[in-house]
Amino acid sequence: MSARLLTAALALTLLIPGGALAAPPDDRILPVDQYTSQKARTLGQKYATALRDINAGIYHCLPWLDVREESIGFFRPKHLPQARDDRYLSLRIYVTQDASPEFAALKPETRASAMFSRYVGSMLRRMTERRELVTDALVDGFTVIVGWLKPTTEPGTQPVHETIAVFADRPTVADYVTGRASIRDLAVRAVVFGYDGETALGRLPIQAWEDTFLKTFQITNRPPEPGVTCR
Repeated sequence: MSARLLTAALALTLLIPGGALAAPPDDRILPVDQYTSQKARTLGQKYATALRDINAGIYHCLPWLDVREESIGFFRPKHLPQARDDRYLSLRIYVTQDASPEFAALKPETRASAMFSRYVGSMLRRMTERRELVTDALVDGFTVIVGWLKPTTEPGTQPVHETIAVFADRPTVADYVTGRASIRDLAVRAVVFGYDGETALGRLPIQAWEDTFLKTFQITNRPPEPGVTCR
């Protein structure tokens, strides 16, 4: 299936809540006093404004993405040696949507590739709007975790989410956000783990492509808050 057809299969009905609040909940960001190392506390304090901007940008401009409590911060990836204090700027999002039959018919790894293509690059660009983050030696890398309702979940049953957890070191993300690496390069150089509910699927092969949905989609029934500019 071509990238264009896969993008079309991901043209899902987005569940966009109404009645936006004036400000996003601040509990989406991990409090500094919850960090377990001085390095993490230093990063949390230094980039407190950047973390708030990430949270606010998603809240105001991408309202179908759900950022839950303490989902933004500088976390230590569990798959890396725990003797080191590697700290990755991390963001976890859930995509709230009604899946199309075409999307449900895709293989799980193809759904993962579609979600990677649509959201991971865009989130990394938002996470690095403060460019110092890709030059600061204290920042070891970046994590984007994307979850969505498994399309084969039966109505009325306990929700099961499919999830990809994407880990990329700082040089890889720097190359991507400055245009020296493509989304395909990012998919090759990053480490991507998949999950089916609570079941770990191990590393997933991702076939990524440029998906311009987030650049072109306009919400017609929910204008941004006064003073908010969505890019």
